[in-house]
Amino acid sequence: MLNLLQAESALSLVQEREDPPTRINTVTSPSETFDVSDADFVIRSSDFVDFQVHKLVLSMASPFFKDLLSLPQPSDSETVDGLHVVQLSEDSELLNSLLSMLYPPRPVIPKSYDKVLYLLAACQKYDMASVQSSIRIAVSHGAFPEPEGAEAFVAYAIASSKGLIPEMENAARQTLDHPMTFEIIGEGLRLFEGRSLRDLASFRRRCRDNLVTCLDLFFETEHPGPSSIWVGCPDLKQPSWNMPQVLVLPTWLNRLLSQCQNDLKHQKFTDALDIYSRIRGMYSTALQTHTSCNSCMLVHIKNGSTFCAELENKLAQVREKVTYSPRLFKYHETHH
Repeated sequence: MLNLLQAESALSLVQEREDPPTRINTVTSPSETFDVSDADFVIRSSDFVDFQVHKLVLSMASPFFKDLLSLPQPSDSETVDGLHVVQLSEDSELLNSLLSMLYPPRPVIPKSYDKVLYLLAACQKYDMASVQSSIRIAVSHGAFPEPEGAEAFVAYAIASSKGLIPEMENAARQTLDHPMTFEIIGEGLRLFEGRSLRDLASFRRRCRDNLVTCLDLFFETEHPGPSSIWVGCPDLKQPSWNMPQVLVLPTWLNRLLSQCQNDLKHQKFTDALDIYSRIRGMYSTALQTHTSCNSCMLVHIKNGSTFCAELENKLAQVREKVTYSPRLFKYHETHH
């Protein structure tokens, strides 16, 4: 299997699409989901659907349209029922959702997260900051679709290409639970542009490094370290009476943590970084090799669940702390 980064140089070859079928430019009316009265302006979609809207509503929602509508209309501009027409590059489905956000309470919710991203991009394009903010709030509250599973890779690629920084970072984090392979990304590889694939790889590497460092905390045996509860396993050889006591972890726990660190250090960035969701099962397996030790079993009964929860939480938290580098933000801001 080719490395995904090697495929980046060939992305231009897979960007080609089949020639679209010949289309007759027949203007139609929007679906019944969008119908306003007393309109004084017409917006036409890329697939030739006309939306009759109000100039005032557009101007209040978008500085872009406010400036556009302040310009005198050419005498030879097209009209429909006496209303001037402006052609936009978005299709009718997207415009139907976008315009519905301006005419509450009848918003048309996109059916998939990729369409939510294109809707956010349209808001950004037309300077509809308040509408974009409302959509983001709706997504966070579950009112709009969110990416599911490996769809996060496609979401990341779209958000990156459209300069949607919050959505790009959120999708990048969601990809961490999945392998970054051709089989998982599939046709979504076509959507990656510029350095976005390399940026995602770099982000995953830094997340992996943070996980490795995080595990150092659990090797500490001094109180109040989380692993101090395990000190005192009688299976470990104790120093003689005139020698200072050395605080060490039980062999089974030391072996578990060492194995986790070693696996992460040698893990490819394309592998899933979901150790936080597997660590409890690994802990249980390791402890099963040491059930004859009453000391460790007693600690497990009293504090094992809390210890595992802290392991899970710490590993999950350090992934959240990894941010994109300033270079990445600068690239997207200047590129778009």
